Amino acid sequence: MIKKTVFYSAKWLGLFALARRIYRHRVRILCYHGFTLEDEHLCVPGLFIEPDVFQQRMDYLADKNYRVLPLHEAWLEIESGNIGADTVVLTIDDGFYSTLRLAAPVLAEHGFPATLYLTSYYFDQPCPIFTLTVDYLFFKSGGDTSVLQQLAAGFSDAFVAPEDWRDRDQLRDALKNYGQQLPDNEQREQLLQTIGNALGVAYQPIRDSRILGLVNRQEIAELERAGVDIQLHTHRHRFPTDTGVAAQELRDNRAALQDHVAAPLNHFCYPSGEWDEAHWPVLQEAGMLTATTCESGLVDARTPPLAMNRILDSARVSQIEYEAEVSGFNQLIRSLRGRS
Repeated sequence: MIKKTVFYSAKWLGLFALARRIYRHRVRILCYHGFTLEDEHLCVPGLFIEPDVFQQRMDYLADKNYRVLPLHEAWLEIESGNIGADTVVLTIDDGFYSTLRLAAPVLAEHGFPATLYLTSYYFDQPCPIFTLTVDYLFFKSGGDTSVLQQLAAGFSDAFVAPEDWRDRDQLRDALKNYGQQLPDNEQREQLLQTIGNALGVAYQPIRDSRILGLVNRQEIAELERAGVDIQLHTHRHRFPTDTGVAAQELRDNRAALQDHVAAPLNHFCYPSGEWDEAHWPVLQEAGMLTATTCESGLVDARTPPLAMNRILDSARVSQIEYEAEVSGFNQLIRSLRGRS
């Protein structure tokens, strides 16, 4: 509440407008993930945003005359050191089905281009993302803990003694870890059915709704026609500092997508925002021109192209907090803190 009060006061005093002028030649790269088809934002508010809120965000960019560029065009301006005023780049991570269903029409309404960083393991698969679906099943089951002992007992060979799994979060995370070790999605879906049955939550409607599933190859073509550029985000949503594994993730990601996308695959987003300079030789070898993080900040020619900052937006972010980032007011605060 205090933070929002400060922001409203700063905006009223003209400090948002001042910050926008100060940082008019820095690029604001916005980051989105999923868009709420049902109630996903209540389960993972940092990952999803309601469609009416996303509409409000895009309306704000249009009303305030921000200049929304494709990522590659913005990168060319950054490289040249000649960044046009009030430039914004829109990026979307992962490739949820809701990107096509909900975000693409809003982007098309404003004529805004966007980049979708697509992770490819669940691409073109009818099943939802396993770990998120476990979280969602537990979320939909409410706070009842009476089934935990029974559920844990069914996996006593995989875990330790069932009496040690009375903590809801601990059991949920153990089930996720267990499922990730299974050899294929068919067995993971069987596990999701079992978890759902034990928790009293039907798995099949979640699967059919595609609220936690990714786009398929036909939908990629629709997105491209709508002005969305498809780029790389690893195959299994992991990018360790082990250079061999990291390089394989890029190769697998590119191999899964290259026959289905029109543009060159030469831009990258670190999964979960976890990055290290040790990644840079791998990215350079793979021909990546840029790589984006999840660290807040604006971008200019001094920003390392393989560690470009972004502004994360989600259900957790209020409109005034969003405006504070886009205007550059938060960047001004960060700069002042750095000097002090």
